[in-house]
Amino acid sequence: MLTLDTFISDELLFANPHTLVANKIPSLASFEGITSPQAVWEIQKHDRISGLHKRILPLDFTKVWEYWWCIPGRILLPEDMEVLRSDRSRIETILGQLVWLLGGHCLGVNSYFDGRNQPLYDWQEVLQFVDKSGLSADVIDIDFFPTTLQTNNKPIVGIPSEEFSHYVAIEPAHLHLEFFKLQAIDGGFKLQEPKPLCSCQIWTGKPLLKSMKTGESFTRYDLCISTPYDTIGIPPAICL
Repeated sequence: MLTLDTFISDELLFANPHTLVANKIPSLASFEGITSPQAVWEIQKHDRISGLHKRILPLDFTKVWEYWWCIPGRILLPEDMEVLRSDRSRIETILGQLVWLLGGHCLGVNSYFDGRNQPLYDWQEVLQFVDKSGLSADVIDIDFFPTTLQTNNKPIVGIPSEEFSHYVAIEPAHLHLEFFKLQAIDGGFKLQEPKPLCSCQIWTGKPLLKSMKTGESFTRYDLCISTPYDTIGIPPAICL
């Protein structure tokens, strides 16, 4: 019988080890007072200081999973690239299973942001969407957003401005994926920015605006009312 433990096995929850992890603590002192990006990169290359840190995301009420992500302002060294390459299959397996289970809503320049946006249930179709958006998914940023409710403060098409605050905005817990292309530079790689709008959201329910007067509701995938968890440390037990 298929269970969550076999659907996403415990072995998939842990990120591959990094050969430069021992250099993490000395790196804090190495960068003290340094403001130039180029100077930071030179220190990284000389002292072999990683451009990655481990982030932790909730899977369910009792389980979390790990992945490596870029530290702002740093480059990715060859050792970082090897970790990302070796861990990519594990990450895509988890995301592929979640997309199959819950669906992935892809958002780009020409996408619908309302109820007309239909989910994809095949991870390869998500990657095809990224490719059509003019990106190659060299690295994937993953954020977990908890369930959030608040009084609406944004315009709603077709609704008088005096009625905006009579709606409640609701965002269920979800994952937000951003796809980045890497740019080669001397001694490593960096994220290529700015980039085209291209993301995928994996929702546990529909985000919506609901009238507190009439009960009328609208599905919206661009409410942007929740804040991602600080995923550097282990989050508290979270009910998805």
